[in-house]
Amino acid sequence: MNTSHSHIVIGLAGTFASGKDSLARYLEERFAIKHISTGDIVREFAQERYGSVERPILYKTANELRDQRGFSVLSEIAVERYESYKESYPGGVCISGFRAWDEAKFIKELGGTLVYTDAAPSVRYKRMVSRARDDEKLISFEEFIERESEENGGINSQFSILGIKERADIVLDTEMDLQDFLNEATKALGL
Repeated sequence: MNTSHSHIVIGLAGTFASGKDSLARYLEERFAIKHISTGDIVREFAQERYGSVERPILYKTANELRDQRGFSVLSEIAVERYESYKESYPGGVCISGFRAWDEAKFIKELGGTLVYTDAAPSVRYKRMVSRARDDEKLISFEEFIERESEENGGINSQFSILGIKERADIVLDTEMDLQDFLNEATKALGL
């Protein structure tokens, strides 16, 4: 991939319901930076291989992809896919949803910028319930905290959002008004 200044590479990670999709949509609409979600990539492979996108199947599929191509596979696939969007999205690519340090490291090696979003658990829980994705609206606050703890791993874990936060170029607190958050992100990214 051409990583010259004409094509920005942004890696977007963060806690559940912390504004990642909102920021990615904004970057795509405002700056022609194509959003490619690693979660969408896994769902696509899971549907193709197993006819299902249930959480256990998604984990299995992601692990199979990593076994086949290495721990940075999802970011690599995202960059490969961006090649076909370059003309329509000359601003670059924003890769979101990765949870492994090797995914983030791959983005850094391309000269990319790692952005991490976060907000207080109570704020994120309210957002999650209001967006009503899948079975999310049925989860209690306690289950939300437990699920997040399980999925975040320890700071030294291979699959640690916390480890990515520690190494991020930009960390954004998203508890503010949406437009203020988007303005702050734009400024931090130098766009």
